[in-house]
Amino acid sequence: MLKKTNVTIFLVLHKDSKYKKIIPGELKEYSFKIFKSFNQAYYSVYASPPQLIVIGIEDLFKEPDSYENQLKLINDMQLDNMLSNIPILFILPMNFNFENIKNGSIDLQSSKYYLKDYIKEPLSTDEISYKINSILCSSKTALDANPLTKLPGNSSIMGRVENKLDENIDFSFSYIDIDNFKSYNDKYGFVRGDEVIMMTSRLVATTVYDISKTRKRDIEKYVLIGHIGGDDFTVISHPDDALDIANTIIYNFDKIIPSFYDTTDKERGYIEAYDRQKTLRQFSIMSLSISIIPNANKKITHYGQLSEITSALKTSAKESIGSKVVIDKREMG
Repeated sequence: MLKKTNVTIFLVLHKDSKYKKIIPGELKEYSFKIFKSFNQAYYSVYASPPQLIVIGIEDLFKEPDSYENQLKLINDMQLDNMLSNIPILFILPMNFNFENIKNGSIDLQSSKYYLKDYIKEPLSTDEISYKINSILCSSKTALDANPLTKLPGNSSIMGRVENKLDENIDFSFSYIDIDNFKSYNDKYGFVRGDEVIMMTSRLVATTVYDISKTRKRDIEKYVLIGHIGGDDFTVISHPDDALDIANTIIYNFDKIIPSFYDTTDKERGYIEAYDRQKTLRQFSIMSLSISIIPNANKKITHYGQLSEITSALKTSAKESIGSKVVIDKREMG
């Protein structure tokens, strides 16, 4: 969940714009900085990037900076890798004509940036609040998502765990690691390695949702599939489902994974690759190590403790060859 107290919004509005009072008044949980022109805001974006920029298109006409120059600065920002993820919400006047964009009289057609997020007058305060909140939520999710699998990343996982702890919701936390993935990636290349990651992500997600839906679990309350990065995944689930989810994932993974190897490697059951010490070694066909913390909310008080427990479980799981499930059996409390 987005922590609203850490959110800053830039408002690019004329000094006489009614939205200078309406927007901050409706969204008191956010911090606002108000600018007369995008030219003025542009340099502040670099110094202290906001989470959202709201621009009144009509207000761009009212300042000394030319309309075209300000649109060019908006476009430049969108081409900057450091700033391109900052969403922009345009407030369009009631008589705004999209045909002007199409015909090029408003020079957005030749630029890389388009009016992706906008609201058009007349506006209700509820509409403004809803639109801003929805953009901030979707932007946070998109930024946190793993670029390959699109699964939620660390921030989303941490936020979901903290919410469950705050609300005292029972849940299990599972950590999934692909054994011998690095050696496979080194030998076969990152393209084929990415195919393994994608297959695993789909398998994990399908299994978790199938079991959760079959058992009529509240998906929003109990379920989250996360991708920490590389070959590491996490699953938050209903406590009664975690072991069945893990066993099902392993069963299907072990059936599928040999197909990712060339015939010779598949038949002999291993590949030869160099380890971290540059020694040539034999590495078995990839397998899964899944660590489960049942009733995690009874064993931890904050997210950081999960990594401590899963790290110990992961070490134990790596001691044997092949796919396996390791369950934390410590007493609760």
